[in-house]
Amino acid sequence: MTNYLGVKTFFIMLAVDILIVLVTFFLFSKLIPGDKRHRIWEKYISSFSRFVIYLFLVTVIINVITALIVYSLRYQKYLNYIAPAVQSVLIGFIASCVPRRGVEEKKP
Repeated sequence: MTNYLGVKTFFIMLAVDILIVLVTFFLFSKLIPGDKRHRIWEKYISSFSRFVIYLFLVTVIINVITALIVYSLRYQKYLNYIAPAVQSVLIGFIASCVPRRGVEEKKP
């Protein structure tokens, strides 16, 4: 017999992570004005090489802080569930900063 509990948990966590990405995407889109998000995009994300370096550094920092908090609270066995959920917030923020209008498109 195979263990289907791990597969079930995987799909539950997949759905939770997708939900977190969507919620944070819409939350950051509403909270941060469009011109400010565009400036963030131009400053940090428009250059792919800088984007990869910044993303790596921020991801490492977030993972270290998450691990320290989880270990201090003695929830080590949940680290593999908590860390991707925290990273999903970062993904939602980055996705919200992507420009949605073209350069020549006028504001409504």
